[in-house]
This record gives sequence, structure tokens and C-alpha cells, in this order.
Amino acid sequence: MKRNKFAICLSWAAVAACMGAIFWFSSRSGGESQNQSDFFAAFFNLPLSSFIIRKGAHFLEFTGLAVLLFIALRLSFGYFRPFLALIIAAVYAASDEIHQLFVEGRACRIFDWLTDCLGSASGIIVLCLIVIIFNRKKRCRH
Repeated sequence: MKRNKFAICLSWAAVAACMGAIFWFSSRSGGESQNQSDFFAAFFNLPLSSFIIRKGAHFLEFTGLAVLLFIALRLSFGYFRPFLALIIAAVYAASDEIHQLFVEGRACRIFDWLTDCLGSASGIIVLCLIVIIFNRKKRCRH
């Protein structure tokens, strides 16, 4: 398989941008994060608590990161590495929780790390299913 260097660089840039966004969100104080969650709930008229919105954000941030890692690894190596994508996302999630120890009003929570890992695993599972379905349809056409 011929590797497209531009696509590889672009995919890793997307991974770095996602990691940067997660780092930025984690750099916000507890009060700022709370206000942001409350604004989101009010703007979309969601009857959800700030707690649910924040845990959902953890889940979705790391779903996105895992998907981007999955794609970047696929483009870089030419075959799928779902477990490597999951390990990288889990390690980054752990570093994110440690980072929050140094942010006012934030804490390092195992529950948040597990939520991040669950989001990562969900994204990878969905992509694996898409790949399996795509490959089966591709084989059926030939």
C-alpha cells in the first residue's frame, strides 16, 4: 500500500490538535468548567446536570481522540492497531487526570479516567465494526 505522506501528517496533526483541545479544557479552573457546562445546558435547553454534561464531555473527547489515533495509526502503518490506539488514549487520559491535580478546583479522579477509557474503547469498537462491514461488502462485490 502506497502511503500518502500528506494524509499521514494531517492525521497526526488532527491527533495533536485533539490532545491540545483536551489539555486546554483541562486547564480551565473548576469554576470555569462548571460555568461552561451550565452554559451548554442552558443554550441547548438540556435538562441535564452539570455533572452529566462534564462526564459526557470526558467520554466524547476521548472517543474523538481514539478515532483520530485509530486513523493515524492505520495510515502510518498500513494496517489496524486498535489496541495501540486504546493504550495511547488511556495513557493520555491518565496524564490528563494528573494534569488536573495542578489546576485550581480540579482533581485527579479514577472515575474520569475510566470514563475517558470507555469513550476511547467505544470509538475504536465502532470503527472496527465499520471496517469489518466495509471489508465484507468489498469482498462480496468481487
